[in-house]
Amino acid sequence: MKLKLLIILYGKIYNLAYNKLTSCFDFILLILQIKIKKSYRNTNPEIKKIVFVGESLVPRVSRIAKWLKREEIYCVLIAHKKGFIKEFSSNEWDLILLFRNEFHLKRIIKQLKGVYVYHAFAPKSFYPDIVRQMVKTPFVIDMQDVYSCYYGLNPDIRWLKSELVYEKKCLKLANGVVGASLEPNVALRKYEKPKPPTIYFPLYCDNDFFESNTKQLSEDEIHLVYAGGIAGSHRNKSHYGTIQFSGLIKILSEQKIHFHIYPSPSVHHTDKAEYEQIAEHNKYFHFHKPVSQDCLADELCKYHFGLIPFFIKDTGISAEKIKYATSLKLFNYIESGIPVLVSKELIYQSWIVKRYSAGFTLNSQDLFHLKDIIATRDYRPLVSEMLKKREEISLQRNIHRLIQFYKQIAGE
Repeated sequence: MKLKLLIILYGKIYNLAYNKLTSCFDFILLILQIKIKKSYRNTNPEIKKIVFVGESLVPRVSRIAKWLKREEIYCVLIAHKKGFIKEFSSNEWDLILLFRNEFHLKRIIKQLKGVYVYHAFAPKSFYPDIVRQMVKTPFVIDMQDVYSCYYGLNPDIRWLKSELVYEKKCLKLANGVVGASLEPNVALRKYEKPKPPTIYFPLYCDNDFFESNTKQLSEDEIHLVYAGGIAGSHRNKSHYGTIQFSGLIKILSEQKIHFHIYPSPSVHHTDKAEYEQIAEHNKYFHFHKPVSQDCLADELCKYHFGLIPFFIKDTGISAEKIKYATSLKLFNYIESGIPVLVSKELIYQSWIVKRYSAGFTLNSQDLFHLKDIIATRDYRPLVSEMLKKREEISLQRNIHRLIQFYKQIAGE
């Protein structure tokens, strides 16, 4: 366990050193006004250009950009070199620019011309706030996970506390807020700030990934799947407890329920190692390699149910965070045509599941007799109802709402 923590610490120190060393170089180039090599490949002024910018690329951003491009919008991605995950990207971007540090980012922003809207994404908010201060172009901040919802405004974690400063500025001073969850509203109340123009824009399903489901459910052969972040037992339980699954694996295996995990491509290798070892000795637990968003639905549709087993008892984060949080896995499961088993404590996600007939909810004790609960459900009608309603929460049907929001922010 200590070795794994040392490996993680080494990675953090390396990234910090990389940032500091390259900053000296880019600061000089910024002063000398040396331009970067890449620029727009399409300068047609008639085509609107949206620049997505943030530290770590998240899948929702590439999904949004893909559907914007179908409306003849030119999409640029700017992300940190260390935060760019290929599996979260796509071939739809017109241009991808990766920055090394804040001065390299400033060099990139100073060079961009004719931008219609800057669509920044968080967390984290440090780099988006740099862009906000630099540009006169309309700037929106897109938030899914909001740090002030985790432990309030005075967390014990030093880096988290400093990050709240930039989160607050972005929420207060952006021209608009894109709320991928209900958390931005909670944060604005905490910060006691006037609410800027805001659009509630859930993560939505991607119509390109819709799968059918003709499977039958057998009591002797139940397969659950989880796709997303995981953590090993060496991590701090107060922060990572909801995604530490060794206990859940034991509970499901004792009921002879097959449990499959597809870890997020961003998961650290020290976290994956523990689950790989468990899978070697447990025939009911199956640990798979990470897959890209483009391939995820093809994998998930093989199973009967998608699982979101997050409970307050497993973590030190606030009840507010659990209540209002959202996750892309919910929509990934619906895309894949498999009903969702979701914690009742995830109030917002439970509401979506109920509203769109996408599965059913569980409390933490239900996990111990989950096989019996599943046996009481009629699987085929459950699937059929979900497939009927998922179009209502699809990107194809709702992307126009975001485009209209851009126009509002741009004063059109």
